[in-house]
Amino acid sequence: MKQLFLLFVVLLMVCSCSDEILNEENHQAILGASNVTFSFDSITSPANWRTYQSLEEMLEACQIPEDKLSSMSTDELIEVCMSHPLHSIYFAYDNELDGAKVVFENFNGFQELKRRSDAPEKVIDFYSDVNFNTKAQHLRRKNFSKFTYIGFIELYLASKELPDLYEGSNLMYLERISNEVLDMKLAQPVKKMHSISRSLLINSQIAIERGNLSQEDEKVLKAFVLSGGKEQDPQVYTTVSTIISK
Repeated sequence: MKQLFLLFVVLLMVCSCSDEILNEENHQAILGASNVTFSFDSITSPANWRTYQSLEEMLEACQIPEDKLSSMSTDELIEVCMSHPLHSIYFAYDNELDGAKVVFENFNGFQELKRRSDAPEKVIDFYSDVNFNTKAQHLRRKNFSKFTYIGFIELYLASKELPDLYEGSNLMYLERISNEVLDMKLAQPVKKMHSISRSLLINSQIAIERGNLSQEDEKVLKAFVLSGGKEQDPQVYTTVSTIISK
């Protein structure tokens, strides 16, 4: 059943990829035409995208050419990584972190980010801008799903794929922005638990990294992270929230 669902999601992405990716026109609007060095457009055009017969082929086709990868600015690299055509694949997994890691671990753009010393701060800047700047160009893409987009960014922050995110001033900055985003979500008239849970994931990682937890509290937070933030018992979210608020 799980395999059939995954196949359905991949096929859905194939049919709607032109709506989900960052197109060349909007990419230029964000970064300026002279700064654009890479786009997924030619890769995910219907004529090309439909020829890929497996998830592996799709992942391979989306790799950034090495000559462009090394010369790409960190700002553009982050934009490209977060706009990966398969970014919403995490919906096909019971554990969303596991699903998102399929892209994190199989895209050379994310591997390059690990080598950029300015990546941690710029990724947090990017996350903050997407959430709080209603005029941000990131949100002006035609038919681009803000829902799946922000979820993917939050899963990246929670994954610890960028270890330096959880050190020193980066950790303090991430904690401040994550708390502000969580407060904003909680202030919404309609609470979306799946969205709130991703903020709790980030804050759980922060609390674990900071230490000063009882053994029981640490056990609860680690189990929550291991589950990818998806729990059947609603009480778990309340418990996690209480712990990280101490």
